[in-house]
Amino acid sequence: MDDSTSTQIGFGESDKDTKSSMFTASSFYPEISANAALTLATVAGYLLDRQIRALAESFEKEGGHWEVL
Repeated sequence: MDDSTSTQIGFGESDKDTKSSMFTASSFYPEISANAALTLATVAGYLLDRQIRALAESFEKEGGHWEVL
């Protein structure tokens, strides 16, 4: 087994069809990594927006630090 076949990822194809329909690890993983990073950044931004909105509502209802003292 040479290095090119050891880095290929298959999706259930038979051995004779694997050369034409398989992704190599070098071309497949960067796309997944980029999509995962983009998804995590989007979720983090959404959660930060929710936190800021909740803090603003809390400040309007209860006042700031000095008002509580």
